[in-house]
Amino acid sequence: MKSKMLKLMAALLSLFLIGYAGYQAWVFFYTPYQTEIAVTYSVNESIHVNGIAVRTETVIEDQYGGSVSYIHEDAERVLKNKPVAYAHASADTVEKMERAEFLKKEIDLLEEASSGVSQLYGSSEFINDQIGNAVLSYSSTIAGGKFQDFSSIKDDLLLSINKKASITGEPNKFEERITLLKAEYDEIQNEINSDEANTVTSPKTGYFISSVDGFEEVINKEILFEKTVSEIEEIINQEVVASEEKIGKIADNYKWYYVISVSPDTAELFKTGKKVTVNFDGIKNSLKLEVFEKIEDETSENVIIVLLCNNFTAEVASLRQISADIVFGSISGLRISSDSVRFNEEQQMGVFILDRSEVKFRAIDILYSGNGYNIVKWNQGTKNALQLFDEVFVGGNDLYVGKVID
Repeated sequence: MKSKMLKLMAALLSLFLIGYAGYQAWVFFYTPYQTEIAVTYSVNESIHVNGIAVRTETVIEDQYGGSVSYIHEDAERVLKNKPVAYAHASADTVEKMERAEFLKKEIDLLEEASSGVSQLYGSSEFINDQIGNAVLSYSSTIAGGKFQDFSSIKDDLLLSINKKASITGEPNKFEERITLLKAEYDEIQNEINSDEANTVTSPKTGYFISSVDGFEEVINKEILFEKTVSEIEEIINQEVVASEEKIGKIADNYKWYYVISVSPDTAELFKTGKKVTVNFDGIKNSLKLEVFEKIEDETSENVIIVLLCNNFTAEVASLRQISADIVFGSISGLRISSDSVRFNEEQQMGVFILDRSEVKFRAIDILYSGNGYNIVKWNQGTKNALQLFDEVFVGGNDLYVGKVID
C-alpha cells in the first residue's frame, strides 16, 4: 500500500514538473505582441487600358510587284515626290540584300580580328575581360527582352572571341573563312545589281511608315471627332486584315492620338490639358501624353479619352491597337500593415506604437490601401504623428496608451 502511494506521488510530481517546464518554455518563447517598423513607400496611381493609335495617313500603293527595299527608316521625314523605296522585279532580291548585309558585317568583324596583333589589342587578360563583359551584356539582353540591342551585343562578343583567337597564335587567322564569305558576298551582290528596280516616290511630305495595317481608311484625326462613342469603341476592338499590296504609308504629322474608352468614374481622372505618363506594351521607354479631349454621348455609358502625343519614333510609328498602363502620379508616405489600424476612445483612426517600453497612440491619414497594407501621410517632425522607423503594433490585445511592455 505504501509502495503504491509513493508511486502515485512520484507520478504526480513528474506531471507537475513537466507542466511547469512547459509553462516556463511558453512564457519564454511566446510573444503576445507583434510589431513592425514604419518605412517609406511609394506606389503609382495607374490604370491599364486598351486603345488605338490614330494618325492621318496616305497609303503608298504597290504598282510594280516583286519585293521592296526601303530607303528610309520608320518615322523619318520625307518630301513629296522624293524616293522612299525600290520595287525589285525579283521576289527574293530583298532577302539577298539582307544576306549580303549579314555577310559584309561578318567579313568586317573577321578582318578586324585577324589584322590585329597583341600590341594592338592589349594583353590576353584584357581580351578576357572584354569577352566576360560581352557575355554579361548578352545574358542581360536576353533576360531583359531588349532584343533591339541583341545584334550589336552579339557582334561585340564575336569580335572579342576572334581577337582572343588571333593574339593567342591560333592557326589560319580566319583567312580561309574570309575568302569563302567574300566569294558568296560578291556573287549575291552581282545578282542584286543585275535586278531591275523601280523607284517608289512619296505621294506627299510627311513621316514614312513601312507597315500598313488596314486602319488607314477606317480612322484618322479628322473623322475621329465626327464619330459617336460607340463607333469609336467598335473601331478600338475591330479586327482589320491588312492588304499586302502596299509599299507603306506617309503620316501627315509627327503628332498623333492615343484613343481609349473608360468608365465615367475613371474619366474624372483625365483633366483636359493634364500630362500623364503612358507605358505602352512592348515599348521600352515611357511617353508623356496630354489629355486632349473627351467625347461623350448617349450611344454608350463610357467616355472616349483622346490623348495627344508629340513623340514620333520608329518604335511608336507602327503602333495601332495597343495596351498600355497610364500613370497619373505617385503616392508616397509611410507603409504600415492593415492589421495595425486601430481606433482610440475618441474613435480617431490611428496606430499604437512602442516608444521606450511605453504604448502610445498616433493618428493616421490613409492615402492609399493596397493588398494587406496602407500608405499613410508622413507629417515629418510633427509631434504625436507617426514617424519613420516608429515601431508599430500589428498584433496583440489589451493595448492602451501608457501601458508598459517589457
